Amino acid sequence: MRRRTLILGSIAAAVGAVVGGCTSSKPVLAAVRIGPAPVEFRVEVAQTADQQRDGLNGRDELSAGTGMLFRFGSRSEQQVWMAGMSFPLDVAWIADGKVVAIDTLTACTEADENDCPRWTSPSPVDALLEVPAHSLATVVPGMAVTVDELP
Repeated sequence: MRRRTLILGSIAAAVGAVVGGCTSSKPVLAAVRIGPAPVEFRVEVAQTADQQRDGLNGRDELSAGTGMLFRFGSRSEQQVWMAGMSFPLDVAWIADGKVVAIDTLTACTEADENDCPRWTSPSPVDALLEVPAHSLATVVPGMAVTVDELP
């Protein structure tokens, strides 16, 4: 099985992701709101290094209003790729509770995963939000991001 990989920018980021890890198989959920008239998502939180590496891989689709949030132990350059993904995603690069940039990532089903493009954060970030493509069409850099864990 091919894996979608989040390439961590530093060992410190990987350690930070594992320290807050969850031992339960039940996913940690959060509500993410972006902007003054918030765009809202109910997301899974990638807590462990394995969850961050696998991301949304293995899914056939992603419902509107859902996604995955990746938190890093500290601000650092991050890189993602879409190897093995069959649908596009919007990504919000986040630092200090604000959107830094938005990218739309195209699916990559190349036989050789090394042929899949990679996207690098435009600056050091401490979080990344992945949601269905075009869900962030009204979001612009500088908008505030709030995250509330759900029970």
